[in-house]
Amino acid sequence: MSDFVISGDYHLKTTDKYGKILPDGRNSRLVDKLDQIQKSVDYTLEHKIPYWICDGDVFDKINPPEFLRKAFFEIIKPLIVAGVKIYFIIGNHDTDYRVHTFMADAELLAMFKSDAIIIVTEPMEITLGDVELLLIPFDKSENISQVIEKQGKGKIVVGHFGIEGAVVSTTEYVMDGGVKQKILDIPRYTYAGHFHTPQKTSKWMYIGSIAKADYGERNDKKGFVHVTATATKIEHKFIDVKDRVFIYHEVIESEDPEFKKLVDLEGTVKGQVVKLIFIGEETWYLRFNLSEIRSKILKTGDAHKLFIEHKTFYESRIRVPEINASSSWDEGIEMYCKKEKAPNMVDIGKSILKEVL
Repeated sequence: MSDFVISGDYHLKTTDKYGKILPDGRNSRLVDKLDQIQKSVDYTLEHKIPYWICDGDVFDKINPPEFLRKAFFEIIKPLIVAGVKIYFIIGNHDTDYRVHTFMADAELLAMFKSDAIIIVTEPMEITLGDVELLLIPFDKSENISQVIEKQGKGKIVVGHFGIEGAVVSTTEYVMDGGVKQKILDIPRYTYAGHFHTPQKTSKWMYIGSIAKADYGERNDKKGFVHVTATATKIEHKFIDVKDRVFIYHEVIESEDPEFKKLVDLEGTVKGQVVKLIFIGEETWYLRFNLSEIRSKILKTGDAHKLFIEHKTFYESRIRVPEINASSSWDEGIEMYCKKEKAPNMVDIGKSILKEVL
């Protein structure tokens, strides 16, 4: 039998518009993410789980500042002290195909001496207890498919890639490209990082990101997975890290012209990120004292952050399916063209990308 924890898509970064600057100078959403990674570490230690796997995108870019690296490594050090084996699978935000995030990190290299951390930069077969795994870093979908066809039979796959037919985000955009689902009939089961919305089928699962990236993910549960596997059986348990709540409320002129709902909101938004969308005529919207609303939400209600927008009934704005930190440039073009019902523009867009990137 083998037990291991899988988490990923942390996208640690110094700035985040959904957070606020704390007295120590850090962004509150960064602190949220670090706390939630800490929960996966604490869970691993508490349950004496011998393996901890990150399925990609630790940082939001390949050259994060030193203090951010140190903050992250400080969290995972107890795993090393306890003898837990750590695997970092390289995600698309961890590499530019020439270098990767961990190459120049002296502190991480020092940890290598204890053989505690393995950086997965190319497909790797490992055995955990009596269970075989195939770890796959980010690559082109056709390359990943070939690896799974050649090496995936009878193994549990953990990797960072898109899957055709998966939901990219809560905009309900379904991925057109990516690894075809029939390929994922070959392994015993597949755990994937890259898309932030948790979802699963009988053959594969997206664990999702450790924290919400934007309002497109406001209804997602965020967490990590504890996998228990034998040679004949696989069980997984999703552990919810209780990410900060994102509230989205529409104030519609014809339904709540005086915004009486505000009284109810004041008592329910403590610690939450709140977005208010006023939908109605501009003259109606301008009647409101926004400073007073901000005071009631932020000070009286003790909300964490507040965003206010205004739209008219007749306003038509382009709503592109969520293109967030998990999306590649190619995927972004596919999403936009699908939304605009211009499939003939996908190849043109990608060809332009090749010229400018």
